[in-house]
Amino acid sequence: MVGRTRPTANDYFAMVRRDELWVRGVLDESRANFGEAVERGRETVARNRIVDPSLYARLRDACEEEMERVRESIHAMPDARVRAVVTATTEDFESTIAITIDGVSVVGTRETAAGDYEQLKRLLPPATSHRPPTNHPIVWRNGSAAVLLHEAIGHAAEHRHEPLAWPQWLRVRDETRDGRSADLIAGELPAATRRESFRDVPLRRMTNLVVEQIGAPFDLPEERIEVHLVAGGAYEPLTEMVMIHVAISELVNGDSATGIRPFALRASRSAIARSLIGASGTPMHYPGVICSREAQELYVGSHAPLIVTSELA
Repeated sequence: MVGRTRPTANDYFAMVRRDELWVRGVLDESRANFGEAVERGRETVARNRIVDPSLYARLRDACEEEMERVRESIHAMPDARVRAVVTATTEDFESTIAITIDGVSVVGTRETAAGDYEQLKRLLPPATSHRPPTNHPIVWRNGSAAVLLHEAIGHAAEHRHEPLAWPQWLRVRDETRDGRSADLIAGELPAATRRESFRDVPLRRMTNLVVEQIGAPFDLPEERIEVHLVAGGAYEPLTEMVMIHVAISELVNGDSATGIRPFALRASRSAIARSLIGASGTPMHYPGVICSREAQELYVGSHAPLIVTSELA
């Protein structure tokens, strides 16, 4: 039986979360969730209360103060559906804002929310779009290649899959909030142990994915698909297949560009490694990665330069 004194820090986890849904600038739902977990070897004892009142008050106050700041930014988004989640734990603090307009979503932090909102409105596709073409090279803009490599490199590292021969100019690392780093291309596990809630098992998960290029070749294809926003992705660890759902893209031919309907790409991670043919620029913040693994959804910061791949049919 767990006593009233708090266990050591290595065995103990507590969290307080405030979760709010705003629709067209009006608060629709507001929920508070809190609890603690004690590790006992392979067993986790979780309960929806925090025994230490001073700890509970500190985590609760941190959540409420941040949510007040988040609400100020939400008022500037009257045409969107916005979900704001603030979580304070004994290990970390996180604030994320998911913004949806016309069924297309982005997600980021309070610091990036205003820019993410404006970018989403700017990128929303026209009312009419063409069917997705096949057998075209792809230019991944706005940092969207971070999603592709999150699945093909990041999740492969999390599952301890053997590293592949990626281009020499490519760098992909995961950074924790306290400054630790893991070389994902080399197969290193992410340094941070993360969990969605006190009820969940902690796992080695990505925190902030950074993709860089050093001296990569770059030749912009005359006819190409340009990806601007991705709706989501998935990695199947048994088959090592990657699925990417493209939300906003264009078919570009010279100076002309036409919108493309949402479509899905499916390829093995080895095919993705072979497809990388060039890159340009420095990493750009990409707004939109809620990573799901073992039914735990976590926000992962994402940054990538412009990257070019050959066709991924």
